[in-house]
Amino acid sequence: MDRQRIMIAAAIVAYLVFLSLIGVWSARRSRRSSDFYLAGRRLGLLTTVLATMASIMSGFVFVGGPGLFYSVGLGSFWIVISASFTGAMMCWLLARPLHTMAANAGCLTIPDVILVRYGCRFSSGFAAVGILLGVVGYLATQLLALGIVLAGVLSTSIWLGILVGGLVLVVYTTAGGMVAAVYTDVLQGVVMLVSTSVIFGYALSAGGGFAAMSAVILREVPDLLGPWGLVGPVTCLGWFFLFALGSLGQPHVVHKMMMVRDVRLLKHFPWILAVSMTVCSLVWLGVGISVKSLVFQGDLPALAHPDDAIISFLHAFAPDWLGALAYAGIVSAIMSTADSFANIGAGVLARDLPGVFGRKGEPTVQRSRVFSVLVFVFAIAFALSVKGLVAYAGILGFGIFAAALTPLLAVGLNWPAANAWSARASLVAGTIVAVAGETMSRLGLYPLEIPPACLALLLSLIVFLGIGLIPRRPTEPGA
Repeated sequence: MDRQRIMIAAAIVAYLVFLSLIGVWSARRSRRSSDFYLAGRRLGLLTTVLATMASIMSGFVFVGGPGLFYSVGLGSFWIVISASFTGAMMCWLLARPLHTMAANAGCLTIPDVILVRYGCRFSSGFAAVGILLGVVGYLATQLLALGIVLAGVLSTSIWLGILVGGLVLVVYTTAGGMVAAVYTDVLQGVVMLVSTSVIFGYALSAGGGFAAMSAVILREVPDLLGPWGLVGPVTCLGWFFLFALGSLGQPHVVHKMMMVRDVRLLKHFPWILAVSMTVCSLVWLGVGISVKSLVFQGDLPALAHPDDAIISFLHAFAPDWLGALAYAGIVSAIMSTADSFANIGAGVLARDLPGVFGRKGEPTVQRSRVFSVLVFVFAIAFALSVKGLVAYAGILGFGIFAAALTPLLAVGLNWPAANAWSARASLVAGTIVAVAGETMSRLGLYPLEIPPACLALLLSLIVFLGIGLIPRRPTEPGA
């Protein structure tokens, strides 16, 4: 094992041990269900911003982002541009109603919110099942990515990397619940901000600066630096719409609005979140454009797979300490998303589904911990057994969350005319179209340029608004 790999392995092992210690410490602060699921509703502004940013900016930003830029060029940045709207839309449409429902109605989960708002067990139950399936798929995606990273760093197999990463996540998320998830997310968010900034600087230096790199790319494939890249305006604008609005339906993101100590603290949330997400996205642009220009110049071999962009760059140009910092950032990005999903999945099993079937009462923290472990068992088994479908499950999870939940939350919590019928129809339509579209895309049968999840979100919004506008008699169900 070379010196760089030893340094990276030592840094990662120390980091994982520290995260586990945070979980053990936070276990004492998780005595009630509101502690386990909402971190006691004690979050301040910076804690909320960092936890939200860390949950949004998963391993895709470090690994998938540079790879997507390498493949399609500047058009991929439309996904990043949406970050400037996400925080503002979240505060404008979701913060106050979610915070109020957590404080006044005792809501702990998103299906809780749907049940209270629409008075419909079907909608709450359907959302709970959809969230659970999406959580397992999403969590399996993060665990597989974590396993690949740890396997490379620790010189072990992917399955052992999945088990090691999963064990650390189980320790701190099960022991401390959302208290542990939030405080580890804060640490992980700081690591992500520092690592992306430093990597960005080194990437620019390795490529000779923006002007030199742009000149090389414009000489070889000028469309890569056009506003739409190689994918065209329909796809780019679809990405923007999907990530700007679809993020409002991601339960691991919007759930943070229920944890804030005082909603008035969120006055500066939008711009701080936008700045932090933009800083994290620098790795997307810096490594993507640098690796592409270096490949064109012959200083790097052509990538076998676009997602190898950041790994190839780090191995070729990064000093030992930067490699350790970069891998810590990658692990942070992956784990900060995974821990929230585990907590949400436990809430579905321990609270939401039993509530749909009429079981009353709060689940004990111990029971919630058991279900948190169970969620990890399902996700690890999925990641180990069907590797070819894990990436598909992650993409599908985002699409289902966006299409099924965005109308009910972003629109329904602010529109009195929304009712149980519009919620039911929107949930079913959005889920069916999302599953069908992503399946057709995977099989090469999807004929449209608009991303399947974006199409599902559009149709779901149309159904929700259309049915909500139909006048109903006061005695009619769902009126």
